[in-house]
Amino acid sequence: MVKYKHKIYNRDNMTRIKIILWAALLTVMLASCSLLIQEESTEEDNFWAQNTETGEYYQVRAEMLYEGKKCVIWAEKDAQITQQTAKEIANEYDVKIRPKITETFSMKNIYIKDENDKTYHFNDMLDFANWIAGGKDGKLTILLLDIKDGYPAIDSYVAGYFYGGNFYKKGNIPGTRYYSNGRDMIYVDTYPGLGMDPRQTYATFAHELQHLINFVTTVLLDRDFLMDTWIDEGLSSQAEYLYLGENPSIRYEWFNEDKAGTIAKGNNFFVWDNHSEEPLAILDDYATVYLFFRWLYLQNTGLQSHIFLDIETSAFHDYRAIIDTVKNIDHNKPEWDDDEKNPAWKDNWKTLFMTWLAANYYPTNSYGYTGDPVLQTITVKPVAGSTILLYPGEGVYSNSTSGTSGSNIRHAGIAENTPTINTSSPYTGDVLLTFNANTDNRSTAAPEAVTLTNVSPPVSQAARTIQTGTLTGPYVIDARDMLNKNKKR
Repeated sequence: MVKYKHKIYNRDNMTRIKIILWAALLTVMLASCSLLIQEESTEEDNFWAQNTETGEYYQVRAEMLYEGKKCVIWAEKDAQITQQTAKEIANEYDVKIRPKITETFSMKNIYIKDENDKTYHFNDMLDFANWIAGGKDGKLTILLLDIKDGYPAIDSYVAGYFYGGNFYKKGNIPGTRYYSNGRDMIYVDTYPGLGMDPRQTYATFAHELQHLINFVTTVLLDRDFLMDTWIDEGLSSQAEYLYLGENPSIRYEWFNEDKAGTIAKGNNFFVWDNHSEEPLAILDDYATVYLFFRWLYLQNTGLQSHIFLDIETSAFHDYRAIIDTVKNIDHNKPEWDDDEKNPAWKDNWKTLFMTWLAANYYPTNSYGYTGDPVLQTITVKPVAGSTILLYPGEGVYSNSTSGTSGSNIRHAGIAENTPTINTSSPYTGDVLLTFNANTDNRSTAAPEAVTLTNVSPPVSQAARTIQTGTLTGPYVIDARDMLNKNKKR
């Protein structure tokens, strides 16, 4: 399961650690960083935060309101957060959020030796995170503030964020325009976030905590890259589920309603935020990555107790982290370092991804959302007959195809109540699934064309009782995506 338990860690110069500044958008790799020094806490202090409209950093004057067992609550001075509210937040974090998230996503009992053979022990990744940030108390800093995100002028807001740059020494990060608070921390929105929907805000705590664990796991395991955005977001989507104890309605209802009209055209998470021409299409990515990871969990019953931890601690940062977990491929074979020499990676991914796409059309089939009656009611619209461009991972449903398809375009016939997906021509079934099997999900990956004919939904799908038209803003958008969105305006 967990493949790494120990690593030599030089506490003084950290040359063994590659700190990657995530910064909600920043992609900067640092080969080493300076020793971080925890400053003495005072009743008030200045914190660096990022304006997600402009990308600029600014200082927030905050006061410490409450210190819990595993967290310290700070609040922006004008946020009007009482000490009682801070105490309730700390208690929710200490008693419910932190234990659930560390149990599911965190390595445990981590032992690290430095070059002098001194051993350090950490109960979990959050304790390790506190240590590499220079902390000595194992307590996460939680800053409550009105995140500058353009709300209410726009119908979306940033509910919270984690910023990997805070593991750098406090102040300006040399050679960049970014700033660090020199501590392990997360930012949580107070307006409209905490003030409008405390339960969603607590789910945001869980979401951001996974991001923090994912980042620090990359540091500890010395992975060459941060995990692909869709994997990191997919794991965080399941952190929300863990806290809420139910499917977030914004995810499956958004999928059903397809407000941007882009899900029917194949849009999903694999190439993240690639339909920015539609302002709300980014919510397709959140909805579909939630569905994919939930489906992955439901379809792998034997792995459920550790599936997300295995993905979290994979040696791989891309789709291979999923295949490595669920298909048990022997990744230690040296010739398998190169995808071209190891077609099993791509073949397994193509099959797994195709099956998920089929599950979205027939969610009650044996390969569907087995055991989840809510998600067994999801519905996806067949695409209207036309020539359509499919990015890697995108899939649509039709009667048939005609004309020339791109080199990565694949087809499969699917039918209701039939466990077999027909991948051989003539692709018999009720519906033809057409998808792009390219595993290159970089933003520069080009879409491929395919010509389709229209198809009507099966009777059982058309008859499903789907409550639509109920979703209204403001919608929660990740800080990274909000920054990208504002850049493209």
